[in-house]
Amino acid sequence: MMAYIRRKGNQLALVHGERDAETGKVEQRVLFTLYSKAEALEAIGRGSGGKEGGHRFRSLLEREYPGIRFNWDKVRQGIEENLEHLPDLYQYRQSRCPGQFREDLIGFARQLILTDPYHLESSAKAIADNRHELEYLCELIRWRLDHCDQKKSEWNADNPFYWRFALRGREVPPDIEAEAAGYFENKEYEKAKAIFRMLIDAFDDYAEGYNYLGLIALEKGEIDEAIINFGKTTEVGRKLFPKCLAKKHYWVDLATRPYIRGLRNLLLSLNRAGKYIEALEICEKLDRECGDADTAQWYRAAIYLNTGCWESALENAEGVIDRMMPDAAFIAGLALSEAGETKRAVPLFLHGILHHPRAARILAGIGTGEPIHFDQVNDHNAGKELLENLQGYLSDQSLATKRFYERLLMHPIVCSIIEEMDVVISQSHERDYGGWRNASDRMNEMRSADFIRAQAQRVEAAL
Repeated sequence: MMAYIRRKGNQLALVHGERDAETGKVEQRVLFTLYSKAEALEAIGRGSGGKEGGHRFRSLLEREYPGIRFNWDKVRQGIEENLEHLPDLYQYRQSRCPGQFREDLIGFARQLILTDPYHLESSAKAIADNRHELEYLCELIRWRLDHCDQKKSEWNADNPFYWRFALRGREVPPDIEAEAAGYFENKEYEKAKAIFRMLIDAFDDYAEGYNYLGLIALEKGEIDEAIINFGKTTEVGRKLFPKCLAKKHYWVDLATRPYIRGLRNLLLSLNRAGKYIEALEICEKLDRECGDADTAQWYRAAIYLNTGCWESALENAEGVIDRMMPDAAFIAGLALSEAGETKRAVPLFLHGILHHPRAARILAGIGTGEPIHFDQVNDHNAGKELLENLQGYLSDQSLATKRFYERLLMHPIVCSIIEEMDVVISQSHERDYGGWRNASDRMNEMRSADFIRAQAQRVEAAL
């Protein structure tokens, strides 16, 4: 439904009809309110700002409501037909600009003043229950005060009607989200959880907030809580999609990212929880609905390995090994080994080892030490994720496969390859261009199909 103009007392409201998913009734949502003739004329390009004023009005609203379609000719017509119902002037600064801010500030101040922990145990509990939020607000208030002495410029100026102030955005500002995410990355999970919960309550449809709550729950081992939050991420994220968006634009359009991230993390959580039927349903949704076939296929391989379906695990893993997912080679190798085809498993294991030498050792329970540079961190994380995503299989792994994989890793030829790859990866981070170039060339050579095939033949003969 298109947005349109309707009268609201002596004001004009730009409204949009939305159908309630549960009741089926259409409810009106006010997108913006025009309070005076001067403002209305500015909005249709007939004010002091000329056509530029009308363009500014349209661009601010389209940015604020990207999922809503505007027929600006009809909006303009609706405004022109109702101009006589508007007052000539309106006190914008006293109402639109600081008015709402001060009203909310006074409400918060009143609550804080009355909630005295010295007088009431219930007050002390209320403060303690919101400790993280209050500490964060103290930091935010100090930052705002330290930067409030700004000189007016073309970049921060508003118009006389305070449109920029009124349309500051329904989304969490990127710097605020980054700061909250910083607490998560620093493993301050309780503080991060409190702040993201506060942001969810403060901003409608903040899907990424639920995603972070899910990630926090995963880190704390609260898998059921993670599933709930990732499910909420997908539920809220799906509402953010622009109308009639083609599948080929999924992930490219920023509005789709919380939904797809939520689906991926929900899939990961369901697999780790052993809820394989539900996980396969999410694989289907990622594949069919979002076009994210590679992620879906990788997880199908993991799920089938976890459930002992060796042929299906192999088929899905082999389909993504060469598509930026070399860790799938471990899944394929394990499936073949369980099926008794260890000879076919060797080149697949070597493919995984040469791309993820640290992950290969982690999968066998061999210590690797702390990662140092970027590649080692990624490799280390790949190993940890394999352990978590394959725990259904690893908890019941056959002794024959376990011993075969350990013998493979400990074989002198394989140990030599791993040692060389570790050195080559480290050298690829050197600043010397010649050394970096030589290391990169050798790394690509060692990961080539010909090299892996030749080394596999040597290992097979020796084993």
